[in-house]
Amino acid sequence: MNATAPKAVPGERPDHLRVSREQIAALVPTILGFMISRSGVIVSSYNSYASTDNGLFTDGSTLIVMMPLLIALLCLGITNAIVSKTVTITITLVCIACESLALFGIAFLECIPGSQGIEYLVLSSVSTLSAWLCMFYWLRRCRNTTCAVAIIVVFSAFAISEALLYAACFLPRELQCGMFGALCLVQYALVRMARKRPLPETSSIVSKARGYFHFAEKKADSVSFLAVIALGTFMISIVIGILKGFPSGEPIRFGAFTRLAYTLITISLLASFIVGMMRGKNMMTVYMWIAMQVLGALALIAFAVFPESLDIGAIFVNAMNILMSCFMSYLIIAFSSHGHRDFYYYAFGAWAVFLLPRSLMRVASIFTFGDLPSTVLPTAIAGSLLLLSAQFVFVQFLGIERDETKESRAAAKNVQRLLGIREEAAPGTEMRKAIVRESAKAMQEQFMLSNRETEVLTLYAMGLTQAKIAEELRIAPGTAHTHVKRIYSKTDLHSRQAILDYIEQYAD
Repeated sequence: MNATAPKAVPGERPDHLRVSREQIAALVPTILGFMISRSGVIVSSYNSYASTDNGLFTDGSTLIVMMPLLIALLCLGITNAIVSKTVTITITLVCIACESLALFGIAFLECIPGSQGIEYLVLSSVSTLSAWLCMFYWLRRCRNTTCAVAIIVVFSAFAISEALLYAACFLPRELQCGMFGALCLVQYALVRMARKRPLPETSSIVSKARGYFHFAEKKADSVSFLAVIALGTFMISIVIGILKGFPSGEPIRFGAFTRLAYTLITISLLASFIVGMMRGKNMMTVYMWIAMQVLGALALIAFAVFPESLDIGAIFVNAMNILMSCFMSYLIIAFSSHGHRDFYYYAFGAWAVFLLPRSLMRVASIFTFGDLPSTVLPTAIAGSLLLLSAQFVFVQFLGIERDETKESRAAAKNVQRLLGIREEAAPGTEMRKAIVRESAKAMQEQFMLSNRETEVLTLYAMGLTQAKIAEELRIAPGTAHTHVKRIYSKTDLHSRQAILDYIEQYAD
């Protein structure tokens, strides 16, 4: 599999990521499975985005389903339990059936006039919970992968889903639900197909862009960092909740033109993030937050300029919501890859921070803004939160960069002390150690290794065992083994001797 990865040449720093057909083919089951489970919940609970959402059947269902997830989150946090692979597969297979049956049930109710009551809400809740757990299964498969693979999987799945949902919106509602109910069953075949293929973490798709994977590697268990991200997300989610029902709280219905415009803008944005990543840009840092803030600002401007055509502003609101959904899915992969807790802990936590405030705001806005004669209050609240939301994250980024500068200096001194190298390069053994260290740094740039992987590479090339590396760097033996596997994957070198031979090229 790694033989398909492009071979790097010493001294060369490619600006564009090259991805082979074989590499993409290995990710197809995961992309399609995630796309199908996500599309099912949009059809059942969001009315295929004929409007910004489906009112009570969207936000009411979300609030109902969020309760058991919060309980599970609390249990995982207290016990620090790990959900086994067998349990995960069992839950997923059951949820695929439940999501499909819920969609068939909604299709049946759509054939009965005036049937959108408690039965509809129950089926919408079942579909929502089942779809989320299926989505989490496909995201779970992407743990320990690279930033590039995470972006390709998540953003491609959302883009395909949006195109499919637009095509479906021309069909009668009952036919939409029936078709996607049948499509959900395809996940059974995709699960079998995916389990026969290598996990995404074995992919050699690596970009110079590291995004939140870089931060998660350093800060996955930092309470302050997670709190800042959660606070920024919380604020933007409230803004989305206000704007989705601007100004009275009722869903905004799209027209034929605005529904097409929303689809094209959303897919273009998703594609731009994939392209940016392939060109080595860190799109998943400040670019993501800026994009969401710009979309929110454009929505407010459109609502003010076109008060009689709220669906124009809704174009930017829904695009903003999709970017936030992609961002949270990406974050789940990033932090579950580097955190010490179970995957579902991060998945449930991220979903709660995003969807709970949005849904609460949607429900509350009906009672808060519904009888107001103007749009001043919702505009003021949304605008203020929009300005504040990303500022917390930007300040945190600056703090991380400052800390990393200090940390990199300290790390250099630690490695130097660890290898017994003084400032002046000594002859013999110490000279050899200095060469290995410098060669490892050169390989870091060549193969886009992380700082920790470079430290591991240096010690590994010096002949230390993985157990000794773990002891020297104060990391778990399993973590050291994972770093060595990633070094092999990224460099396409598969033994210590191969690494030493490659280093000789720099020594020459």
